[in-house]
Amino acid sequence: MIDKLNTIRDLIIVLVLGVIIWGILSSIDGFELLIEYLKTYEDYELDELLLLLLILSPFLIIYSLLRIKEAIHFNKQLKELNESLEKRVQAELKKREESEILLIQQSRYAALGEMISNIAHQWRQPLNALSLIVQNLNFLYKGQLLNDEQMERAMEKIKILTNSMSQTIDDFRNFFKPEKVKREFIVKNTVKKALKIIDASFENLNIEIDSSKVELDTQAYGYENEFSQVLVNVLINAKDAIKENEIEEPKIIIELVENDDMIDLIVKDNAGGIPEDVISKVFDPYFSTKEKGTGIGLYMSKIIIEKNMQGHISIKNLDDGVQFIISLPTYKE
Repeated sequence: MIDKLNTIRDLIIVLVLGVIIWGILSSIDGFELLIEYLKTYEDYELDELLLLLLILSPFLIIYSLLRIKEAIHFNKQLKELNESLEKRVQAELKKREESEILLIQQSRYAALGEMISNIAHQWRQPLNALSLIVQNLNFLYKGQLLNDEQMERAMEKIKILTNSMSQTIDDFRNFFKPEKVKREFIVKNTVKKALKIIDASFENLNIEIDSSKVELDTQAYGYENEFSQVLVNVLINAKDAIKENEIEEPKIIIELVENDDMIDLIVKDNAGGIPEDVISKVFDPYFSTKEKGTGIGLYMSKIIIEKNMQGHISIKNLDDGVQFIISLPTYKE
């Protein structure tokens, strides 16, 4: 640690210079020349010069020792400061990691609540149909009109409806299944899966989703399920804005465009837009323009797209709404 103040280096340099000077003076009999010189000039006496050197030497030695002691003390303080800073950095990193984990959990809980609502919308129609079938069977049974053909037909309808409900559960379970390895996926198919998840709740609000321009078979590279969650987050934000602003003819347009090595998924709505003074904050954690919003969904979407998938997500206002652009790297073999 003393070397950080160059104390040992300076000492070595002084010693080396001393040895070099001693060697040069020895080769030319420097001591004898000095004596002859002092004899020639009587103003300088040899004994006085030696006395001066003897007086200065202890002070120079003490000064060197004090400097080394000071260097040791100073470096000790530096070491303690570095250790303290390292601990603080580690503590801050741990705190940030815990904060990110909490954000992820909150995001999942918020998404889970939204998905439960979507499941309810998805199941409402088949449950109503099942209820009618059961009521009809009960009516036929009590009237002694139930026969094998009617029973088989009713059971076939029940089987179709229950399979549809079971498929809904599988769709939602796959939607939340975490992925650990990046892979290629066809964006068009992923968009269809995401729309299937939220379709019922959007129909319930009479929101038209136009995905006719999602036609490319281009493959992207990354985490498909996480990308689906980002798209669902964007669509849910559009739905909430449409509902809050009471848009009369709500519409969402989804387009897929390929640009060089990137593929852009563009989502436009007519929900009225976001005030210009806050639109730059929509990806900040805990910031929300909604009264009961968590401010987590879009923040996590940015993390997923830009940090996990090396893409980019942006937002801008249109004349009657907002436009999200989600860019992902295309898959190259």
